[in-house]
Amino acid sequence: MQLPIVAVSMSDSDLEDLELLQSEGGFSSRSEVVRHAIRSLWTEHQNLEELRGEISIVMTVSYVSKGKDAVCNRVQHAYSDLITALMHSHAADGGCVDVLMTKGSAEKVREFVKNLRSQRHVSQIQVTSLGS
Repeated sequence: MQLPIVAVSMSDSDLEDLELLQSEGGFSSRSEVVRHAIRSLWTEHQNLEELRGEISIVMTVSYVSKGKDAVCNRVQHAYSDLITALMHSHAADGGCVDVLMTKGSAEKVREFVKNLRSQRHVSQIQVTSLGS
């Protein structure tokens, strides 16, 4: 089966990480690493989409080495009614990390996660559902 070829732009450090994941993860190619990452993200997305009703999640948000910017703060403030607890810390690499406990309708919590994930200073979000 012929797979379509997709070009992806990334920083030198992301490329180094990709190649390290390939060699240390036992993947046969960089494409295999990317496919695996997409499947993992897709599973996380589906799990979040399946939640219904009133939910609680813990969201760990990592920001790039320049740290959290004003836009990320505005997104958090726009959804402040969902945030029941927030811990902010500075990481060793100069970035920032937030751990947020959120509670609200599944629809609004998903919207919050998606809006925060789309910000350019956010490098990673991990979501853990605490039930519905």
